[in-house]
Amino acid sequence: MVKLSNLSAISFSGADAGSFLHNQLSADINGLSSGDATFACYCEPRGRVLALMLVQRVNAEYNVILSAALAGTVAERLKVYRLRAKVDIAVMHDHVVSGLNADEGTAAAAIALPDGQRRLVLGAASEPASADAALQEAWKFADLKSGICWLGEATSGEFLPQMLGFEELGAVNYRKGCYPGQEIVARTHYLGKVKRHPRLLDCRLSGHPRPMDKVNIISDGQSHEAVVVDCAAGVDGIIRLLTVTRMAPELSAGMIEYNAETVGVTRSS
Repeated sequence: MVKLSNLSAISFSGADAGSFLHNQLSADINGLSSGDATFACYCEPRGRVLALMLVQRVNAEYNVILSAALAGTVAERLKVYRLRAKVDIAVMHDHVVSGLNADEGTAAAAIALPDGQRRLVLGAASEPASADAALQEAWKFADLKSGICWLGEATSGEFLPQMLGFEELGAVNYRKGCYPGQEIVARTHYLGKVKRHPRLLDCRLSGHPRPMDKVNIISDGQSHEAVVVDCAAGVDGIIRLLTVTRMAPELSAGMIEYNAETVGVTRSS
């Protein structure tokens, strides 16, 4: 297993834990049985995603995996909205999130990821797991290919779920009741007014773009501005970028420009 230092977890317990999360997140939390898990978005009132979450029900409690950089802030924000709900919210400082490939055996309560080849495991901090930086970067590289972007301090609150492709992760349920930002998220979906779309790009830039940096995607001689949500380094000098752009999804990406450097795109989706 590889320890994923970029991830943390929050526990939700108490008689109202499930209904509280259901009313705060974009996914159908009430529909989870024990052992089930779902991606979900925690949005602010404008519909922008504050954090991508992976929610797993464990009996009457819920463990929520999210960006380690956001865990403390999100936990404190949610505590403000408890009101009279019987729910305890705590960052799980004594636990770590690890990644496990399908060919590496099984683990109790492992959560399968969309690619079908990898799983996340929430375990005690004392359990053995490699903290190798290269393995963590490789895991992030695979995450981006699967459409998983955990966001961070720079990108929290910047994008609607549809701009990030989080619908494809099953993170948005349009048939459930209200949650913060639900009206805007639903209106955007039903009116088809998503003007910005996710675009995943592999290239060999010498620089390593940071979240919210601007890049230009060149298609048939036309330049289209995009903003970087996240990136990861792969093998053979490949950099994988998740960007959000107004460039039409049907247009092919030929080249990418960043900091006066222009290189070919080796893969785009």
